[in-house]
Amino acid sequence: MNAFYLVVDLIKERLQNNPNVNTVLFGATEDKDLYKKNIYPIAHINPVSAPMDSTKASYFTFEIACLDQRDISKAPATDKFDGNDNLQDNLNITYTILNDLVGWLRLQNNSIYAELDSVSEATPILFKDHNLLDGWYMTITIKVPN
Repeated sequence: MNAFYLVVDLIKERLQNNPNVNTVLFGATEDKDLYKKNIYPIAHINPVSAPMDSTKASYFTFEIACLDQRDISKAPATDKFDGNDNLQDNLNITYTILNDLVGWLRLQNNSIYAELDSVSEATPILFKDHNLLDGWYMTITIKVPN
């Protein structure tokens, strides 16, 4: 059975077709910022779980993260609220990408009969001191009939 491949491709295809996404990654979260050729914003698909307790459907849970690189101006900050970086811009564009994916999955009519079963709230990622990537992540569960 290739349901897992089909679900991953379904998610990947929508993210790649989003004009705001430049790179789509899959796999371990530690690797998302190690590739020097990544063009931001990036969307990252990470499998989380696949319960085996249903004979009628397969459920696949993924953590989806969208991240953009923070640009910090060398000019001194003149506004304490906005600062001298693009943090708010990063949070806005990456939220828009996730919102588009969820909205599309809710309305999805596809040949594999995949449905959005559940979605978590979006949680901000603020990595100013770690790797200068900001964005949001959420967890989604996709149901596919067996």
